[in-house]
Formats: sequence, structure tokens, C-alpha cells
Amino acid sequence: MNCVKCGSVLPGGTNFCMICGTPVGTSAPQAAQAPAAQAVPAPVPAPMPSIPYYQPVMDGANITLPLSRKYRVRCPDCGLVADDIKRDLTVGFPCPSCKKAYAYGGQLLLYRMGNGMPSCSLLHVDIMIDGVPYGEITNRESVRIMLSSGTHIIGMRSRPAWPYSPNQSNQFQITVGPQSCNLAFKLSIVYRYMASNGLELAECAPQEIPDI
Repeated sequence: MNCVKCGSVLPGGTNFCMICGTPVGTSAPQAAQAPAAQAVPAPVPAPMPSIPYYQPVMDGANITLPLSRKYRVRCPDCGLVADDIKRDLTVGFPCPSCKKAYAYGGQLLLYRMGNGMPSCSLLHVDIMIDGVPYGEITNRESVRIMLSSGTHIIGMRSRPAWPYSPNQSNQFQITVGPQSCNLAFKLSIVYRYMASNGLELAECAPQEIPDI
């Protein structure tokens, strides 16, 4: 039998180690345990930064946007409807196809709200201005359309999808000019059982349009 502390041989019937005095039967000292490593939480992905709203600037009778802002135009010459990015501070907004640049008197901000049944998000909706299509607006999308000065009729129209027929939203008559160059509307989809989904257009403040 050996001492648990110093390892000396202990004769039978001994109650204490004759070398270090450790009582017989004492448990061997346990090595200090390192603290358990704490689990490192997984990094939380940062939310996608949103684009803060910026009040447009008027240059005479024409509107100018800050750099890197997305806009949509319909070319008066070739009729192309296209989205582009503002790349300089000039008043012109060039057509991506024929490259001709035109100045505009104001902007129309549109936002399609993600409401209604899940199937409503699949509904194809076209923007209609003065009876002419200005491209599609998808679910939860914001669109900035450059408009010439004057009076315009705006609305929305859903495309036909079997077994439903196309549907037209309510319409607004707007006047674009130096005093009303910044107009905004929200589109809501109203679910209707066994019928074409309804489209409701409502005016709002430009600051309510996200990521524009």
C-alpha cells in the first residue's frame, strides 16, 4: 500500500504516512478541471441596408435625382420602357436603346404592397399611364417613373390568368409640375374568392415608399 500524496510504502495497520503525515484512506487529489468552453453563438446576418428616401431637386422646370437611384422611363421616340440608374447630376434621363436623353418635370413613386393571399404575389400587374403600359410592378417592389410636366391618368391593370379575366384598378388624374413634382401611390391586392383579384390604388407620402 502506498501513500496517495508522496507515494511512500505504508506498512499494514498504519493510520498516517510516516513521511508526509497524510491520513491513510485519503483520496488522491484531483487535477483542476478547466472551465468548460462556452459555445460561441453563430453570427447573426446583418439586415440588408435600405435606401433612405431623398427629396429630389428641381433644376428649373426639370427634376434631378441623386446618383445611383433607379428610375424607369418610357422613351418618347422608340417607345421602350426600361429601368436605369442615375449616373450623373444632369437633368437628362437617357433611353437605354436609342440613347436620346430627355428631361422630365417630376417623378411618380409606386409601391406594390405584399398583402392579400399568397397567390396574390404571383399576380402580374402592369402600370398604366395615359392608357399606355409602363412595365410591370412585382410583389413588394418600388418603382420610380419619370414623367413629363402636365396632366396624366395613372392606374394598374392585372394580366389575364386562367380562369380569371384582367382587372383594372381605380384611376387618378395627376398634374406634374414645379409645385407637384413628387407624387406617390401604394397598390393593394384585394383577394376575391373565385373571382379576379381586385386592385386598389391609394395616394401616400413619398417617404412611405421603401427603398426608393
